[in-house]
Amino acid sequence: MKFDGITRGKNRADRIKWLCPKSKKTRIDGKTTYILSCDNPCTESHCGRVCQIPIHNDFRMNTAVPRNSTLWNALYKIRTIIERTNFMIKFPMALNYTKLYNTTSLKSELVISAITQQITLLISNSLKQTEHLLSIKKLVA
Repeated sequence: MKFDGITRGKNRADRIKWLCPKSKKTRIDGKTTYILSCDNPCTESHCGRVCQIPIHNDFRMNTAVPRNSTLWNALYKIRTIIERTNFMIKFPMALNYTKLYNTTSLKSELVISAITQQITLLISNSLKQTEHLLSIKKLVA
């Protein structure tokens, strides 16, 4: 099946539309039509077999951005950068394993951790070292 976009209808859930891989979407006289290049079509439809999956069924499986597309790869690169940044903020103050239940205390721990990370980056910049950014001890030693 080939990704054909998101179908949005009034008073309906958004759906991911998948087409037969042998159908081609073209515009003729300002209208979108489908051309099926198949000797034995599996359906009588002029665009071949169509599968529409509601997105709200399973958000992990049915993503609005198709997997292995250029947009998916770009978003995934940004996601990994964000995950690494979150790890670098949580790691110096051991916020991964907190036992705090008070949100004010947790926010203050997070702010202190971000300040610590910023100080570490300033020290590494002044020493012109780009290694050991997670630990001040390794950076200074």
